Amino acid sequence: MKHSSPLSVAALSLLMSMASRAGASPPSAANSTVPGLIRLVGASGGVPDAAAGQFTIVARDLANNPMSGVVVVLDLSNCPDLEICSDPLDPTAVTNCPAKTIQKLTNIQGQATFTVLGSSMGSGHASSLAGSAKVLAKGVLLALPSVASFDLDGSGGVGAGDLSVWLSDFGSGVPYERSDFDGSGTIGAADLSEWLGVFGAGGSAQSCGASCP
Repeated sequence: MKHSSPLSVAALSLLMSMASRAGASPPSAANSTVPGLIRLVGASGGVPDAAAGQFTIVARDLANNPMSGVVVVLDLSNCPDLEICSDPLDPTAVTNCPAKTIQKLTNIQGQATFTVLGSSMGSGHASSLAGSAKVLAKGVLLALPSVASFDLDGSGGVGAGDLSVWLSDFGSGVPYERSDFDGSGTIGAADLSEWLGVFGAGGSAQSCGASCP
């Protein structure tokens, strides 16, 4: 019968201790990667417009290690002028309509990739400014990104009605984040160019089948 040497037992104990500490380490906002701008999109043929709206969040711990199997939450409860679709058209995403959140689990690289379906509520509803959303991992706040929406009127996908809403936001002189598609902190020609590109591509031709109440 073989017996473990004191050295191997000590090494095993050390490794188990290190693994335990790593698993207990909270996410780090400083080490994690979150985009400064999230863009809500529509769909076409039941397929989300990833080309216009896909983004990836990477959760890392205090030692800069990627954290797998962690719940990452995008919280839009502080964006009253925006709506999210009740069906994210993504089997790996979970929408909580009352909380106005969408969540996913990170993969082995600590990554959670989203394409968020949603819209704005049209003229007269602009309110939220830069940094209105929240991104959390394991309940820890990672960042406060802005959120724009190419479908500004919530009807018929990205089309002429949205351009009218955008022009209204532009004319107001207020940098409402819903119309700031390039995340510059202002609304101008570059944002119009972004909108026209998404409109022309046709990937956001459909609005939500149903929005969260």
